Amino acid sequence: MQQQYISLPLDFGSIMRREEHPRVSLQQSVIQHLHLLLTTAFGEYPGDEDFGCSIWDYDFDNVTSVHKLKEIIRQSLLKSIQEKEKRLSHIRVELMIIQEEQPGMHTIKKRVSITITGILSETNDPFSFKDSFFVGPLSY
Repeated sequence: MQQQYISLPLDFGSIMRREEHPRVSLQQSVIQHLHLLLTTAFGEYPGDEDFGCSIWDYDFDNVTSVHKLKEIIRQSLLKSIQEKEKRLSHIRVELMIIQEEQPGMHTIKKRVSITITGILSETNDPFSFKDSFFVGPLSY
């Protein structure tokens, strides 16, 4: 029988009522954990100041070149994933940063697209995860 993991976000109401919390597979649990890691800034989680990634340190950075910024963030993500997600091995992180104009809103936002691949250590199955979000609005 495949081990089941607790899904995110946690529903504390159902937990307090002693109801069964939804469960997910190993792959879905890793995906949820990686998404949480990507969307958390260093220092944001008081239980572990090192949980998160550096994307948010560069949220409004318009000075650093895109190539240099990509490599800084990619290395930070790789290090965070290696330290915080022990269920993955042979991890590769690919990152794209694209500036997009928001039609009718007079803003430019950076879209960060991330692809994380590796091997699920428990099953030796290949793993792939893609996430994308906007950071750093610039109004004009």
